[in-house]
Amino acid sequence: MNISDDCYQWLMNAYDSAAEEELWNKLSQEEQTLFAELRKKNLARKEAVQNLENENEYYFSAFDALPLPMAIKDKNRKLLFVNKEYRRVIKMYLESAKNYAEINGEDVKSLEMTDEINNFDFSNIAYFSDESKESFIENCTYAIEHCAIVQQEFSLGHGEDKQNYIYWLTGFETATKKRGLVSVYYDDSFFQSILTRLNKKIVDLEKEQQNIIKTSTLDPLTGAYNRQVLSGFLEDAIKDCREKNSTFSVLMLDIDHFKKVNDTYGHLIGDQVLQLLVMLLKKTLRDRDYVVRFGGEEFLIILHDISAENSKRIAERIRALMEENMSTPMRRPITVSIGVVSYHKDESIKDLLQRVDDNLYKAKTSGRNQVVSSD
Repeated sequence: MNISDDCYQWLMNAYDSAAEEELWNKLSQEEQTLFAELRKKNLARKEAVQNLENENEYYFSAFDALPLPMAIKDKNRKLLFVNKEYRRVIKMYLESAKNYAEINGEDVKSLEMTDEINNFDFSNIAYFSDESKESFIENCTYAIEHCAIVQQEFSLGHGEDKQNYIYWLTGFETATKKRGLVSVYYDDSFFQSILTRLNKKIVDLEKEQQNIIKTSTLDPLTGAYNRQVLSGFLEDAIKDCREKNSTFSVLMLDIDHFKKVNDTYGHLIGDQVLQLLVMLLKKTLRDRDYVVRFGGEEFLIILHDISAENSKRIAERIRALMEENMSTPMRRPITVSIGVVSYHKDESIKDLLQRVDDNLYKAKTSGRNQVVSSD
């Protein structure tokens, strides 16, 4: 046996230390050098093969984990690999097809499927008409030749077991120009479950979006809108006035002697007063009216589609409501002062706010707990 045969013989007896020692002692120094080189190459080859097997196992396991039946075919439409879900569905409907064939005295040989599934013709249990079966074969061929994606409907099973499916055929080409086909099919229930989950996700996202919008536009203490959205509200109100030839009014409200309430009873009581005020305002106003915390103890109220006279009447009602329902821990009434204005055509937001602020100032300097209004 020459050195090549000896080395090959040992390499086939992988890691047999006794065989290696016996062989090694028979070799010359030159042969030992050659043997060591061959052994090194063989170990590298074995490691490469093992790595490839590990990678294949990884990808095949991922393929098997997919919830949809999937298969890989060569350029001649021969099955090369199918995942577990494909096997499960095919075997289930294969039994149904065989039972149906036996009941009707039909040939069942074409419905046999080996464990390797390589020679199995899927179209034998997919209930195509002659025309649609021919179309199925054409679609497979077209997808392979053009690396295209083609869809086709078909059904599996008989009677109550019959289920409609959609076949998704995807042709591909490797870097070495080898072509093949990946096929996926799914039933109506799968789509329905996807739609159900998507709809739930959409609802959840909408709720989350609403919460984000609510958090970003509302004052966290009182629940009134914050000042960041005030300009947008006023711009929309002005736009409505121009389009509908209507008008709106703005009220600016300030809690009288609020600093004294904070200094005397603490900020916790002050916060409760602010919260109570906004709660009373929301109960008094319409849904389409806005309450905005303008700053500190100042609030801006936007009343839509209302005359100057009615605006003043509502402001007076608010003033009386606060006096009756808000008080300090010592039962002393907490009052508010309110400025009222109606929007003037082509007036800027800045001028509008300046006018209502001037009226509030007049109410504060005229003794507080009162309403000052101007057209």
